[in-house]
Formats: sequence, structure tokens, C-alpha cells
Amino acid sequence: MKLEIEISRVEKVTAGDSTKLEKGTLSVNIDQMEALLAKDARLEKVRVELANPGEKCRILRIADVIEPRAKVGESGQEYPGAIDTKMTVGHGRTRVLRGAAVILSEHRLSQDKGRPATGIIDMWGDGAETGSYGKTCNIVVMAEPAAGVAHDEYRIALKTAGLKASAYLAGAAGGAEPDSTEIFDIPSLAEFNNVLPRVTYIFQILTNQFEPMPGDPVLYGNNIKEIVPTVLHPNEILDGAVTAPYSSMFMDTYEIQNHPIVLELYREHGKSLNFCGVIISNAPNNAPEYERTATIAANLAKWTLKADGAILTKCGGGAPELVMARTAQKCEQLGIKTALALLHMGIDTTEISLKASTIFSDIPELDAMISMGAPESSPLVHLETAERIIGAPFSKNVETMQVRQIKGSLSQTGSSKLTAVRY
Repeated sequence: MKLEIEISRVEKVTAGDSTKLEKGTLSVNIDQMEALLAKDARLEKVRVELANPGEKCRILRIADVIEPRAKVGESGQEYPGAIDTKMTVGHGRTRVLRGAAVILSEHRLSQDKGRPATGIIDMWGDGAETGSYGKTCNIVVMAEPAAGVAHDEYRIALKTAGLKASAYLAGAAGGAEPDSTEIFDIPSLAEFNNVLPRVTYIFQILTNQFEPMPGDPVLYGNNIKEIVPTVLHPNEILDGAVTAPYSSMFMDTYEIQNHPIVLELYREHGKSLNFCGVIISNAPNNAPEYERTATIAANLAKWTLKADGAILTKCGGGAPELVMARTAQKCEQLGIKTALALLHMGIDTTEISLKASTIFSDIPELDAMISMGAPESSPLVHLETAERIIGAPFSKNVETMQVRQIKGSLSQTGSSKLTAVRY
């Protein structure tokens, strides 16, 4: 499976009479884009605003971030199952607007339930340096639910609007020559260099500790509440088959599209290892399901992919750590060396977190773990007064917030710019 990522770089976004990319400037016909997104009867009062790095602008209530991408020619369709019906991503040509991002800002609902969007993005100052999206040229999509539309249905409609906006923007640049092209191509398992170790990535993409929203297009248009571990080609991860679930914590669609672990394994393929594939799973919320998920994932790694090593990450909070730990233990018992990378949820603050910590310390096989921080213990960041606010009403006064409230500051997959240093 060969995927060509054609990269067009964006240095500025501006309103224009047409949507096009010229010399690093992305012009957006806002009226046309709003009309396109307003075709969804679940949404009303659709608005699009633009924000560039350096502006004293603050974006609020962020539900997801998506990189503009569109398939080129007849090689496939964008976000299969979500906005297109053809299930053909992972190969062909995909145009990417690198340096641009679609930001979904959720309308404040009268009775929020589940996990309301609370993240912010600052386009200047310490906030921009802390998160991942203060230096991107941002196209912010906002809308209100139409009369009678339920909370969850509105949120799925907003996410779908973001995916449509991503394809619309990247499609406008598809006719121009890309600035560069990256090729992702792994040979068949039979062609691997048998001297190098075979490494798989076990990727939790959804947790059942929160009730998944019906219609949330997490994997090929499905919310995968009942999925068992499944093998995917790495290209499918990079090319739109997977989007961040609405109930995810510290994981955005943008970072899945640019998944740092998948990209690093690709870079090392044929040099220090053989990248033999990705195993995706959800994180069940009860002990019998933990065991089933862990057993299937470990068996896939051992007997289907014939892996010598596995990297594991999680999604959600503390409960998924138990699933990840048990999966890694079963891999180790089958002779597969594992490395775990995780955000520690609730560490040192609740009894649950202490139990989770005990789970890791009581499993002697787990001797390679990488900490990516503890959100509840994240330091404070000082935010200056904004001159422009995009999103729900919010004070313009100077704010002091925890780092974790800056969108893109912490990540379940390791895409954060921050480093923890012990001194």
C-alpha cells in the first residue's frame, strides 16, 4: 500500500473572493464555505473566522483540530464513512495544507453533558508557545444546533462540518504543484529484512469509560463501541480512516493525521526495525472485557504480525491504563518486548490513581515506560489580555490557567512540544 502525501505550505490565511493557495497564502471565500457547511440541517448560524500566528486572538471551547487534507484524482475519498462512502484511504495521493488547521469551536449548550469542550488556543504569547496550535494558520468553524437537535447529534454534526471544511480547503489547493512529497510504503511482511526486529504499535483510539456518541465517525464512520482489536495498515491511520472520538482526552484528529509514533516507526523502518503494522482497540470498562481485549491484541501481535516488540499508548483517563498494562503483560508473556507511553491521569490526587499506579508496579514484566506528564499536576501558565475572542463569551482579562487547558499542550500520542525535566 503506497501513500503519497503532497505537502503545500501555508504561512498566512486571509479572506478572499475565492478559496485558493498562492505563494503560501491561503485565501478563503468565507461566504462559500459557510454555505457549504450550512447544508447540514442539524446546524444553524454557521460562522467561519480566521486567525493567524502573532494576533492577540484567543479561540475558545475547542472540540477538535483537523489538518486540511483532500485526496487527489481518483485515488480515494476523504474521511470515509464520515463524509464519503468510498472506503479507499491509505493509498494514492493526498494533498495536505501544512501550517493550516481547522478548529472546531463548540457552541455553549444550555445543559452540557458528557465532556464539554473547554480547551483554548492563544495565537500569541506564552499560550502560543505552550500549545501546538498557536503557530498554525487557523480556520475556526462555529455553529449552533438547529431547533430540536439533541446535544450529541449537534456535536457529531459539528465534527462532520470540520471534516468537510478540511477537505474543502485542501481541495482548493489540489491543482497547484506541492512544495514537497512524502511517500509512505511498507512492503509485504514476506519481504521484510529478517535480521531486524519486527515492531508493532498497539493504539487505543476510544475508551468506553464515557458512553461513545452514536454516529461519531471514529473509524471508517463508526463509533467502534464494540470493536475488538483490529490490524490496520499504518497508512490508514495517516490518511483519514481514524478521527479523534468526541470523548477523547488530549487527543485531536490533527495529531492522528500526523501521528508521531507512526511516523517515527516509518522513519526507522528498514534501518533499526521492521514496522509490521498497527493494532487498534478500544478500552473496555470492566474486567472481563479487559481480558478479552488484551488477549486478542497480544495474539494479533504474536501470531498475525509476528512482532518482536510493541509500543503501546492509551486514550481517556485511568481505566484505559489497566487495559494497556494487561495487554503489555500478555505480550511480554508471549515473548514480545513492550514499551508503554502514557499520560498519568489523576496521579497522586485520587484513590483510583493510586490503584492504577499499583497495577503498573505489580506487573514485573513492564520495565519500559515513558511518562508524558500528569495533566492534573500540570503547571500554571500566564495568559495576557486578548484583543479578539473567537468562540463563546469569555473574559478578556489576564488569565492564569493550567497548561493542560491549552489545546495541544499535552498529548496521549506524544505530539506535545513540552518536556518534563526532573531537577
